[in-house]
Amino acid sequence: MLINLISSKKYEYLKQNILKQNDCFNDILIETETFPDGEHYWKIINQEQLRHKPAVYIAGTVDDESIFELYNIASTLVREQCSSLHIVIPYFGYSTMERAVKDGEIVTAKNIANLISSIPQAPLGNFVYMMDLHSLGTQYYFESTIHPVHLTSCNIVKDIISQFGKDVVLASTDMGRAKWIEKMGNELHIETAYIMKKRLSGSKTEVVALNAEVRNKNIVIFDDMIRSGTSLIHAAEAYKNAGANDIYVVTVHGIFVSGAIEKLKNCGLIKAVYCTNSHVNTQKINDDFIKVYDISPLLAEYLSSLQNFY
Repeated sequence: MLINLISSKKYEYLKQNILKQNDCFNDILIETETFPDGEHYWKIINQEQLRHKPAVYIAGTVDDESIFELYNIASTLVREQCSSLHIVIPYFGYSTMERAVKDGEIVTAKNIANLISSIPQAPLGNFVYMMDLHSLGTQYYFESTIHPVHLTSCNIVKDIISQFGKDVVLASTDMGRAKWIEKMGNELHIETAYIMKKRLSGSKTEVVALNAEVRNKNIVIFDDMIRSGTSLIHAAEAYKNAGANDIYVVTVHGIFVSGAIEKLKNCGLIKAVYCTNSHVNTQKINDDFIKVYDISPLLAEYLSSLQNFY
Protein backbone atom coordinates (compact mmCIF):
# COMPACT_ATOMS: atom_id res chain seq x y z
CA MET A 1 0.00 0.00 0.00
CA LEU A 2 1.31 3.45 -0.92
CA ILE A 3 1.63 6.03 1.83
CA ASN A 4 0.31 9.42 0.80
CA LEU A 5 2.82 12.19 1.47
CA ILE A 6 1.73 15.81 1.85
CA SER A 7 3.59 18.88 3.07
CA SER A 8 2.99 22.47 4.01
CA LYS A 9 4.29 25.03 1.54
CA LYS A 10 7.39 25.77 3.61
CA TYR A 11 8.30 22.08 4.04
CA GLU A 12 7.97 21.15 0.37
CA TYR A 13 11.76 20.69 0.23
CA LEU A 14 11.66 17.97 2.89
CA LYS A 15 8.78 16.18 1.17
CA GLN A 16 10.70 16.10 -2.12
CA ASN A 17 13.77 14.70 -0.33
CA ILE A 18 11.70 11.94 1.29
CA LEU A 19 10.10 11.01 -2.04
CA LYS A 20 13.60 10.34 -3.39
CA GLN A 21 14.40 7.98 -0.52
CA ASN A 22 11.67 5.37 -0.98
CA ASP A 23 9.09 4.50 -3.65
CA CYS A 24 6.45 3.60 -1.06
CA PHE A 25 5.33 7.25 -0.91
CA ASN A 26 2.75 8.89 -3.16
CA ASP A 27 2.99 12.64 -3.73
CA ILE A 28 -0.22 14.51 -2.88
CA LEU A 29 -0.32 18.05 -4.26
CA ILE A 30 -1.90 21.13 -2.71
CA GLU A 31 -2.83 24.27 -4.61
CA THR A 32 -2.37 27.44 -2.57
CA GLU A 33 -3.26 31.08 -3.02
CA THR A 34 -3.27 34.20 -0.84
CA PHE A 35 -6.05 36.70 -1.43
CA PRO A 36 -5.48 40.50 -1.35
CA ASP A 37 -7.08 40.69 2.12
CA GLY A 38 -4.54 38.19 3.49
CA GLU A 39 -6.85 35.19 3.64
CA HIS A 40 -5.49 31.86 2.38
CA TYR A 41 -6.92 29.33 -0.04
CA TRP A 42 -5.92 25.66 -0.21
CA LYS A 43 -7.11 22.85 -2.45
CA ILE A 44 -5.97 19.21 -2.44
CA ILE A 45 -5.46 18.33 -6.11
CA ASN A 46 -5.60 14.52 -6.09
CA GLN A 47 -7.82 14.08 -3.04
CA GLU A 48 -9.41 10.87 -4.34
CA GLN A 49 -6.07 9.11 -3.69
CA LEU A 50 -6.33 9.86 0.04
CA ARG A 51 -9.24 7.56 0.77
CA HIS A 52 -8.54 4.56 3.01
CA LYS A 53 -4.76 5.08 2.99
CA PRO A 54 -2.34 6.53 5.57
CA ALA A 55 -1.67 10.24 5.14
CA VAL A 56 1.67 11.68 6.25
CA TYR A 57 1.61 15.46 6.55
CA ILE A 58 4.94 17.26 7.02
CA ALA A 59 4.39 20.66 8.57
CA GLY A 60 5.88 22.91 11.17
CA THR A 61 4.85 25.34 13.84
CA VAL A 62 7.65 27.66 12.76
CA ASP A 63 5.33 30.67 12.76
CA ASP A 64 1.67 31.54 13.36
CA GLU A 65 0.75 31.23 9.69
CA SER A 66 2.20 27.70 9.57
CA ILE A 67 0.18 26.65 12.62
CA PHE A 68 -3.02 27.85 10.94
CA GLU A 69 -2.10 25.99 7.74
CA LEU A 70 -1.31 22.80 9.66
CA TYR A 71 -4.70 22.76 11.36
CA ASN A 72 -6.65 23.39 8.16
CA ILE A 73 -4.84 20.87 5.96
CA ALA A 74 -4.72 18.14 8.61
CA SER A 75 -8.44 18.50 9.33
CA THR A 76 -9.19 18.24 5.61
CA LEU A 77 -7.09 15.09 5.20
CA VAL A 78 -9.34 13.40 7.77
CA ARG A 79 -12.46 14.74 6.07
CA GLU A 80 -11.20 13.25 2.80
CA GLN A 81 -11.17 9.85 4.52
CA CYS A 82 -7.51 9.02 5.04
CA SER A 83 -7.25 5.82 7.08
CA SER A 84 -4.83 7.35 9.58
CA LEU A 85 -3.23 10.78 9.99
CA HIS A 86 0.49 11.18 10.70
CA ILE A 87 1.61 14.76 11.31
CA VAL A 88 5.39 15.22 11.15
CA ILE A 89 6.69 18.36 12.87
CA PRO A 90 10.48 18.52 12.28
CA TYR A 91 10.77 21.64 14.44
CA PHE A 92 8.20 22.40 17.14
CA GLY A 93 7.95 26.19 17.26
CA TYR A 94 7.31 28.00 20.55
CA SER A 95 9.17 25.09 22.19
CA THR A 96 10.80 27.39 24.77
CA MET A 97 7.36 28.54 25.92
CA GLU A 98 6.57 25.18 27.51
CA ARG A 99 6.00 26.71 30.96
CA ALA A 100 5.15 30.02 32.56
CA VAL A 101 7.95 31.70 34.52
CA LYS A 102 6.19 35.00 35.21
CA ASP A 103 2.59 35.67 36.16
CA GLY A 104 0.37 36.04 33.12
CA GLU A 105 2.74 34.35 30.65
CA ILE A 106 1.02 32.18 28.05
CA VAL A 107 2.23 28.59 27.71
CA THR A 108 2.07 28.65 23.92
CA ALA A 109 3.57 25.18 23.42
CA LYS A 110 0.71 23.63 25.36
CA ASN A 111 -1.90 25.66 23.48
CA ILE A 112 -0.47 24.48 20.14
CA ALA A 113 -0.57 20.89 21.38
CA ASN A 114 -4.21 21.37 22.41
CA LEU A 115 -5.07 22.78 18.98
CA ILE A 116 -3.47 19.82 17.17
CA SER A 117 -5.24 17.46 19.58
CA SER A 118 -8.59 18.91 18.45
CA ILE A 119 -8.10 17.84 14.80
CA PRO A 120 -10.85 15.32 13.87
CA GLN A 121 -9.75 11.73 14.33
CA ALA A 122 -9.04 9.44 11.39
CA PRO A 123 -10.53 5.91 11.63
CA LEU A 124 -7.20 4.30 12.58
CA GLY A 125 -5.96 7.19 14.67
CA ASN A 126 -4.01 10.46 14.63
CA PHE A 127 -0.28 10.57 15.34
CA VAL A 128 2.12 13.48 15.74
CA TYR A 129 5.88 13.01 15.28
CA MET A 130 8.25 15.61 16.74
CA MET A 131 12.02 15.72 16.46
CA ASP A 132 14.47 16.57 19.24
CA LEU A 133 12.10 18.58 21.40
CA HIS A 134 13.62 21.37 23.46
CA SER A 135 11.66 20.01 26.41
CA LEU A 136 10.67 16.34 26.37
CA GLY A 137 7.66 17.15 28.52
CA THR A 138 6.01 18.91 25.57
CA GLN A 139 4.89 15.58 24.08
CA TYR A 140 2.66 15.05 27.12
CA TYR A 141 0.68 18.22 26.38
CA PHE A 142 -1.22 16.41 23.62
CA GLU A 143 -4.67 15.27 24.67
CA SER A 144 -7.68 13.25 23.46
CA THR A 145 -6.75 10.22 21.32
CA ILE A 146 -3.78 11.69 19.44
CA HIS A 147 -0.57 9.67 19.82
CA PRO A 148 2.66 11.70 20.26
CA VAL A 149 5.93 10.16 19.03
CA HIS A 150 9.36 11.65 19.77
CA LEU A 151 12.01 11.13 17.10
CA THR A 152 15.67 12.03 17.38
CA SER A 153 18.45 12.89 14.96
CA CYS A 154 20.95 11.52 17.48
CA ASN A 155 22.65 9.27 14.91
CA ILE A 156 23.13 12.22 12.54
CA VAL A 157 24.63 14.26 15.37
CA LYS A 158 26.91 11.34 16.27
CA ASP A 159 28.16 11.10 12.70
CA ILE A 160 28.93 14.83 12.65
CA ILE A 161 30.80 14.76 15.97
CA SER A 162 32.69 11.59 15.06
CA GLN A 163 34.38 13.26 12.12
CA PHE A 164 36.41 15.38 14.57
CA GLY A 165 38.09 12.28 16.01
CA LYS A 166 38.61 11.26 19.63
CA ASP A 167 40.91 14.09 20.68
CA VAL A 168 38.14 16.68 21.16
CA VAL A 169 35.97 17.85 24.03
CA LEU A 170 32.21 17.76 23.58
CA ALA A 171 30.81 20.80 25.34
CA SER A 172 27.51 22.47 26.19
CA THR A 173 26.50 26.12 26.35
CA ASP A 174 25.22 25.73 29.92
CA MET A 175 24.09 23.22 32.54
CA GLY A 176 20.81 22.63 30.74
CA ARG A 177 22.34 20.16 28.28
CA ALA A 178 24.97 18.71 30.63
CA LYS A 179 23.32 15.28 30.97
CA TRP A 180 22.83 14.98 27.21
CA ILE A 181 26.45 15.97 26.62
CA GLU A 182 27.70 13.44 29.17
CA LYS A 183 25.62 10.63 27.65
CA MET A 184 26.79 11.41 24.11
CA GLY A 185 30.39 11.72 25.27
CA ASN A 186 30.24 8.29 26.91
CA GLU A 187 28.84 6.72 23.74
CA LEU A 188 31.53 8.31 21.57
CA HIS A 189 34.31 7.82 24.18
CA ILE A 190 35.31 11.49 24.21
CA GLU A 191 35.74 14.03 27.01
CA THR A 192 32.90 16.38 27.95
CA ALA A 193 32.65 19.84 29.46
CA TYR A 194 30.03 22.31 30.53
CA ILE A 195 29.99 25.80 31.95
CA MET A 196 27.99 27.21 34.84
CA LYS A 197 26.47 30.66 34.53
CA LYS A 198 25.18 33.27 36.93
CA ARG A 199 22.32 35.47 35.73
CA LEU A 200 23.10 39.14 36.39
CA SER A 201 19.94 40.55 34.84
CA GLY A 202 17.19 39.65 32.39
CA SER A 203 19.61 39.90 29.47
CA LYS A 204 23.07 39.39 31.00
CA THR A 205 24.81 36.28 32.34
CA GLU A 206 28.30 35.66 33.68
CA VAL A 207 30.29 32.43 33.45
CA VAL A 208 31.31 31.44 36.97
CA ALA A 209 32.79 27.96 36.50
CA LEU A 210 34.05 25.44 33.95
CA ASN A 211 34.06 21.77 34.95
CA ALA A 212 36.84 20.42 32.70
CA GLU A 213 40.31 21.17 31.38
CA VAL A 214 40.04 22.36 27.77
CA ARG A 215 43.41 24.03 27.31
CA ASN A 216 45.01 23.23 23.93
CA LYS A 217 42.05 21.07 22.92
CA ASN A 218 39.54 21.42 20.10
CA ILE A 219 35.96 21.93 21.26
CA VAL A 220 32.66 20.81 19.75
CA ILE A 221 29.80 22.75 21.34
CA PHE A 222 26.37 21.14 21.08
CA ASP A 223 23.05 22.93 21.56
CA ASP A 224 19.65 21.68 20.46
CA MET A 225 18.81 24.93 18.66
CA ILE A 226 20.44 28.16 17.52
CA ARG A 227 18.34 31.30 17.28
CA SER A 228 20.31 34.52 17.55
CA GLY A 229 23.58 32.84 18.54
CA THR A 230 24.24 35.17 21.48
CA SER A 231 24.43 32.50 24.22
CA LEU A 232 26.53 30.34 21.90
CA ILE A 233 29.08 33.11 21.40
CA HIS A 234 29.26 33.67 25.17
CA ALA A 235 29.97 29.96 25.65
CA ALA A 236 32.63 30.01 22.93
CA GLU A 237 34.27 32.97 24.65
CA ALA A 238 34.39 31.03 27.92
CA TYR A 239 36.03 28.00 26.33
CA LYS A 240 38.45 30.15 24.34
CA ASN A 241 39.41 32.11 27.49
CA ALA A 242 40.10 28.76 29.15
CA GLY A 243 42.69 27.99 26.47
CA ALA A 244 40.70 26.00 23.89
CA ASN A 245 41.99 25.73 20.33
CA ASP A 246 39.49 25.45 17.48
CA ILE A 247 35.80 25.60 18.32
CA TYR A 248 33.04 23.98 16.23
CA VAL A 249 29.31 24.03 16.81
CA VAL A 250 26.74 21.27 16.24
CA THR A 251 22.99 21.83 16.53
CA VAL A 252 19.80 20.08 15.45
CA HIS A 253 17.55 23.06 14.76
CA GLY A 254 19.23 25.88 12.86
CA ILE A 255 16.68 28.66 13.23
CA PHE A 256 19.17 31.47 12.55
CA VAL A 257 17.08 34.60 12.97
CA SER A 258 18.04 37.61 10.88
CA GLY A 259 21.71 38.47 11.33
CA ALA A 260 22.54 35.37 13.39
CA ILE A 261 24.83 33.70 10.86
CA GLU A 262 26.80 36.89 10.29
CA LYS A 263 27.16 37.37 14.05
CA LEU A 264 28.43 33.83 14.56
CA LYS A 265 30.79 34.07 11.63
CA ASN A 266 32.17 37.49 12.53
CA CYS A 267 32.76 36.76 16.22
CA GLY A 268 36.04 35.10 15.22
CA LEU A 269 35.63 32.28 17.74
CA ILE A 270 33.84 29.57 15.75
CA LYS A 271 35.34 27.66 12.82
CA ALA A 272 32.08 26.19 11.46
CA VAL A 273 28.48 25.38 12.41
CA TYR A 274 26.80 22.04 11.62
CA CYS A 275 23.01 21.63 11.67
CA THR A 276 20.17 19.58 10.19
CA ASN A 277 17.54 20.89 7.77
CA SER A 278 14.72 20.48 10.31
CA HIS A 279 13.95 24.21 10.15
CA VAL A 280 12.80 25.95 6.98
CA ASN A 281 15.33 28.78 7.44
CA THR A 282 18.16 26.40 6.51
CA GLN A 283 16.92 26.55 2.92
CA LYS A 284 17.99 30.19 2.71
CA ILE A 285 21.60 29.51 3.69
CA ASN A 286 24.29 30.10 1.10
CA ASP A 287 27.44 30.15 3.20
CA ASP A 288 30.12 27.46 3.61
CA PHE A 289 30.35 28.47 7.27
CA ILE A 290 27.10 26.53 7.86
CA LYS A 291 27.07 22.81 7.01
CA VAL A 292 23.52 21.45 6.62
CA TYR A 293 22.66 17.75 6.98
CA ASP A 294 19.47 16.18 5.60
CA ILE A 295 17.03 14.42 7.96
CA SER A 296 14.91 12.96 5.14
CA PRO A 297 16.64 9.50 5.18
CA LEU A 298 15.82 9.20 8.88
CA LEU A 299 12.18 10.23 8.33
CA ALA A 300 11.76 8.06 5.23
CA GLU A 301 13.06 4.98 7.04
CA TYR A 302 10.74 5.50 9.99
CA LEU A 303 7.63 6.43 8.00
CA SER A 304 8.03 3.68 5.41
CA SER A 305 7.15 1.17 8.13
CA LEU A 306 3.57 2.46 8.02
CA GLN A 307 2.92 0.37 4.91
CA ASN A 308 3.46 -2.79 6.95
CA PHE A 309 1.15 -1.66 9.75
CA TYR A 310 -1.94 -0.97 7.64
